[in-house]
Amino acid sequence: MDAIKHLQDAIRLATVSHSDPYETDWSVFREFGEFVAEAYPLIHEKMNLQLVNDFGLIYHWSGSSDEKPLMLTAHYDVVAATDEDWEHPPFSGHDDGERIWGRGTLDDKGSLIAIMEAANSLLEAEYQPPYDIYLVFGFDEEVGGELGAKEMARYFEENRIHFRYILDEGGAVTEGKSLGIEPDVAVIGIAEKGNNSFRFLFHGEEGHSSMPPKSSAVGKMAAFIHDAENKPPKLRMTETLEATLKALAPYKSKAEAFVMRNPGLFSPLLSRILLKNKQTAAMLRSTIAFTMTEAGTGHNVLPRTASCVANIRVLQGDTVEGILDHLRSLGHDFEIAEEIMINEATTISDVNGEGMGHIKETIAKIYPDAVALPYLMVGGTDSRFYDKVSDNTYRFLPNKLSGKELDTVHGRGEYISHENFFKMIEFYTEFMINLK
Repeated sequence: MDAIKHLQDAIRLATVSHSDPYETDWSVFREFGEFVAEAYPLIHEKMNLQLVNDFGLIYHWSGSSDEKPLMLTAHYDVVAATDEDWEHPPFSGHDDGERIWGRGTLDDKGSLIAIMEAANSLLEAEYQPPYDIYLVFGFDEEVGGELGAKEMARYFEENRIHFRYILDEGGAVTEGKSLGIEPDVAVIGIAEKGNNSFRFLFHGEEGHSSMPPKSSAVGKMAAFIHDAENKPPKLRMTETLEATLKALAPYKSKAEAFVMRNPGLFSPLLSRILLKNKQTAAMLRSTIAFTMTEAGTGHNVLPRTASCVANIRVLQGDTVEGILDHLRSLGHDFEIAEEIMINEATTISDVNGEGMGHIKETIAKIYPDAVALPYLMVGGTDSRFYDKVSDNTYRFLPNKLSGKELDTVHGRGEYISHENFFKMIEFYTEFMINLK
């Protein structure tokens, strides 16, 4: 089928983004834009295409009224992958008859192609939406979105385009057992933590390791990491987490349901339970994860400096500066040598809003046995840049994914099943054709 071929062709273009733009092969990104134009000539005939920073794709589909528009967004850059431990090479787009293999099938080219397939079929049926729809595709989401989504958000702001709501990648349909209920759950992100990375620098005496000082640069760095990991920011029950717990309550026993309907009253008890799982624990506090260290040039040489990078995910109600103050309060002498990425937490979207209702209705049609829940995304998406140009933002990837499949995102052996791919196309088609 054309849809499968289009996804295969998209996967075969290795649109790997890098934090250093000079390391990115932009010719492949240009090829991707050309591929989309060739694959979907009707869309390019009927919609207006605006390029932002050469590779950001904004398709404007005119509706029948001047009401606030809607945005569907995805990204087409991917993280790097080698052939090692892949059943089929990561940029092969191999179709084994049941699954399409390759980097980006789940994150996030599968979604992009599904959106385009749905829009194309609706155009063929001469469908006109009740208001404008913008199909917005970023190209550097995996490395922060500074060149793509951030600049596209600026474009919308400068042109006074404000959205009723936005639908981006995010949660998916997964087994409810992870949340202690029998039915599958369809988790819809209503907010994101702020995604920040800083390099911390420590100084020490340099010289020969046979005559070490009381504390070396490496030792100072290690003590800082130890204390930061063992004295994390305070726990807090947020509005988003409370909404998730209340939505789960009807599927619990009477006693459990009573506790979950009253999360503020039973916060200490619920916190102890949620802390047992690293995914739910991350919803309770701002997190600090050390991801890189650098020090020394020789096995017997004391380095003058040592540095580490921490990725800090800021919970709603906290601020970046507040978390840095927390780290300073631990009493270690450090400098912030580099601000790699700075983003505050996003606003929280309305769980009773128009967009949430329409997404839930569409989920009920495509995944009738799944329970739709709001939740806090602990990861990041391009949509965080669109806070100022939208009333609400929702994050949901219409795939039913096992834990094993989820592990392939940014991992080895990423694939999408035919069933998931066609369900995605069906979801976006139903979503757009039933807009009110």
